[in-house]
Amino acid sequence: MLNKLSSWILRAGCACQLWASIPHLQAQQLIWTDTYNGGVVTGTFSIGDHSSGIGVIWMELPAGATVRKALLYVTSVGGTPEAALAFQLGSIPINLGPATAGPSFNTLYGSNVLHTVDITDQLDPALSYHLIDLSGVTTTFKEFMLVTEYELPGMGPITLDIMHLGLDSQLQEDYMLTASHPMSTDSPVAFATMAGYCRDWISDYETVSVNGTVLGNLHSADYNATAGNQYGACATFHYANGIFEGIGDDSIDVAINGPDALSTLNTLIDHGDQSIQVSYAHTPTLDPAQQQDNIVNLALLAYSAAPCDNAADPLGPDTTLCPGDTLLLDATRDGAGYLWHDGSTAATYPVTEPGTYVVQWSHPLCTYDPDTIVVNYVNVPAGVLGADRDFCIGDSLLLEPDLPDGATFSWNDGHSDLSRMITTPGVYALNYAVQGCFAVDSILLTVEDCAYGVEMPNIFTPNGDGVNDVFRPVAFQGVASASFVVYNRWGQEMFHTTRPEAGWNGRNLSGQPVPDGVYFWVLEHVPDQQPGTRVAQSGTVQLLR
Repeated sequence: MLNKLSSWILRAGCACQLWASIPHLQAQQLIWTDTYNGGVVTGTFSIGDHSSGIGVIWMELPAGATVRKALLYVTSVGGTPEAALAFQLGSIPINLGPATAGPSFNTLYGSNVLHTVDITDQLDPALSYHLIDLSGVTTTFKEFMLVTEYELPGMGPITLDIMHLGLDSQLQEDYMLTASHPMSTDSPVAFATMAGYCRDWISDYETVSVNGTVLGNLHSADYNATAGNQYGACATFHYANGIFEGIGDDSIDVAINGPDALSTLNTLIDHGDQSIQVSYAHTPTLDPAQQQDNIVNLALLAYSAAPCDNAADPLGPDTTLCPGDTLLLDATRDGAGYLWHDGSTAATYPVTEPGTYVVQWSHPLCTYDPDTIVVNYVNVPAGVLGADRDFCIGDSLLLEPDLPDGATFSWNDGHSDLSRMITTPGVYALNYAVQGCFAVDSILLTVEDCAYGVEMPNIFTPNGDGVNDVFRPVAFQGVASASFVVYNRWGQEMFHTTRPEAGWNGRNLSGQPVPDGVYFWVLEHVPDQQPGTRVAQSGTVQLLR
């Protein structure tokens, strides 16, 4: 249950001044806009024409809500942008001065300067009210409005626009207020005015009109405000999930009722409208030259946007995909055109590789900011078992898959360790996962009879160091008989033997060392398993000392 957002004052009274024609400095200006899922609550406090006072701003948020944005607006009447004030909003220190001063305009009371302080990080959402004690000061700061946006899981979308109304205190003030988005009449369109006050409320008031329809008379003191805020129109309300409700005695209706400055505009605008014309006609007492005037400061609009889909992140958050995955980006918005980073214009975009993807919308009624999503792919290695291979009968083969840290795995035969020694031929498959992405690799292992084999080197160094001093087969298995002959480049025989495994030591038939160079060899042998077959092999060898 939200409490009365109002304030109470220890000092009362009002001194209204005569009307004066003062040139205005600026007209309406959008000073804050936001679209999000949640609600908004406003509260006010005023010391009227006094220079000091004490009161509270009631600001109770729903249980579990978190503060999205909290803005304190304060008007200085009759002061200058250099005017300063330090005070506490509850436990929050507030310092007003040139750094917080914003737009201003002239009034018959002097300059009206709007100050803005962002207290988002300091506001405690669990507190229901905030005390303002200005009893020991003399100040030109008069009206205080706290606007608190909150978020709560499950809440619907809301758009909040705050406009500064910067015309002089003229007999007629006309504004064209442009909302940040087209407004939907499927939910309430909340309109509120924050204004100063004038005491003579019976005969001096503002007649408020929207799009030519009179809402009612906005007149001065809020005498029946239960929390004691008797200065000016409160505009204290709560808007969330398409529900617009006044706080305390502030009433919600199409027509403004006395000081209650809250109205629904659904019957006064068309669905999708983005602007409204607002007029404040000051009705003077008897003599138009004697104008006792309220100062209109801010106008607030809270509504559901239409037809714009105002999702803050329509493409979704940055993401990481598995190899081979496809992500379909859906940028669909009713009535919109599309332009992607690569020039394509479809509403959807299939992503099959890593990169940064950007879409820009065009719409006859809505202005959308481009949206960007970064898509990465998990690096899942392939072929971790290597190519198919064979090994000799009676030997073993070590498989050592190379997986990243943190990867999980399982073998198809239930083996538990990642590295394993293979002694049996077959197909071995490894299932593995990296950052949630799954892959499988397999290898075919076969065996062969390695009992027969002849292999010759292509270099030897007969320098007497005991390393590679003899030219002989590096593999010589399964051979029944053989002859081995070495020739120089002119075809002269340098060496021959029937025992090739004994090898050539680099000397000729006379036992003299032969010079460095290339020599030719011929090896003929009969395999054990093929006694009727004579195999001839030949090649060259490089002799280096």
